[in-house]
Amino acid sequence: MKSMEDDLRSPVCIPGAVFVLIFSLMAVVLNCLLLVVLYKDPTKSLRSTTALYISSLAVLHFLFGGVAGTAAAESYIACALGAEDSPHFQNQFSRTCLTFLIRAENFLVLAFSVERLGNTAFPVFHHSGEKVKNALICFACIALYALCFSIFEIVATKWWIRRLDVHLNIIIPLAATITLTALLHKSIRKLKVLRTERDSSNCALRGERSHTTKLKKQILLSNAFIFVALLYFVSVVPYLVFALCEVYCSSCEQREWFFATLRFCVAMVFINAGFYPLIYYVCVPELRKGFKTVFCGVRGDRALRLPQVNRNNKTPGTVAVIYL
Repeated sequence: MKSMEDDLRSPVCIPGAVFVLIFSLMAVVLNCLLLVVLYKDPTKSLRSTTALYISSLAVLHFLFGGVAGTAAAESYIACALGAEDSPHFQNQFSRTCLTFLIRAENFLVLAFSVERLGNTAFPVFHHSGEKVKNALICFACIALYALCFSIFEIVATKWWIRRLDVHLNIIIPLAATITLTALLHKSIRKLKVLRTERDSSNCALRGERSHTTKLKKQILLSNAFIFVALLYFVSVVPYLVFALCEVYCSSCEQREWFFATLRFCVAMVFINAGFYPLIYYVCVPELRKGFKTVFCGVRGDRALRLPQVNRNNKTPGTVAVIYL
């Protein structure tokens, strides 16, 4: 490992530390801004279970940047200085934080895909309070499961647990998310055709217009989630590939290419956390209006309109008053 230490540590670990710090800073700042907008909700249009899922992922990515990002940057700096020569984080706390957040994100994205597909293709008409309650229970179960599995991994410290972790907590939720996202994309195409038919019929009924507006909002939110899922796949799949290599190739950890590529893949995991809020800012108009209202003081469509003055009214003794 001496030649690998001399040849690869600096070229791999220094850029990795830079990438992790940049994406972690983006994750902390942008997700914090997104949470502020979702909490204040100046447009009064983000009060739904979808907003809860967006907020939960924002909190998770905030922790990615603040906790796991700090631990990862420390590990990369130690690697560049020669204190670490393993492709993994040698600090147990750093490794546990990263694996806990990856497990939680895998199942949270899966739950989000179920929510999006349900609201888009198979809407369930029950009280919104029950939806919120079910979503909160889902978040609590995901966090508890990820925490318990992390503790179990530390206590057991057996090789077969790593293999179980890769299949149970990465491959299965990733495959399910890919399937549900494909079904969601197919459902969105059908909804776009339905929306086009409704627009072409020029329905004047108030209920029809309201339904068309809700349909448009669901399409925008689902499109945003598809972009989030694609970014999630891009950032997680390389890490999954090398996690499988490590499980089924015990000698790979001692090779130079494995050290360099795994360190690079770990840095890529933070891309999703950094760019997640930007996707919703670009794809959802309500969030753009919310950002402008909260941080720029712009009220969006609320423009100051003065009442028209009737100049033909020549009644003596009357004065037109304009209230600002």
